[in-house]
Amino acid sequence: MISPQQCRAARILTHVDRPLLAATSGVSPEAILSFERTGRNLSNADMLAVRRALEELGAEFIPEDAVGGAGVRLRFDADQSRRISDWEAEGGAAGDDDVT
Repeated sequence: MISPQQCRAARILTHVDRPLLAATSGVSPEAILSFERTGRNLSNADMLAVRRALEELGAEFIPEDAVGGAGVRLRFDADQSRRISDWEAEGGAAGDDDVT
């Protein structure tokens, strides 16, 4: 899964605040805050939902390997991530689109 540090870093890189992550993932902002600050474990389903939401918002998680530790990077450049975040924050019902 992902670490609290990866979760925070992914939110920062993608310009996603906790309320938007909560709305996208279906996990409460309080649970996300607790996870990021204290490392309190989320259920497997909540952890997967948070990870998938961050990936949809432009984060790419890097597993730990022999070369280096686990990390996170942008799947999109910063400008694209900001625009996606703005679109997500516009409100209204989400619809199907071609954005991957």
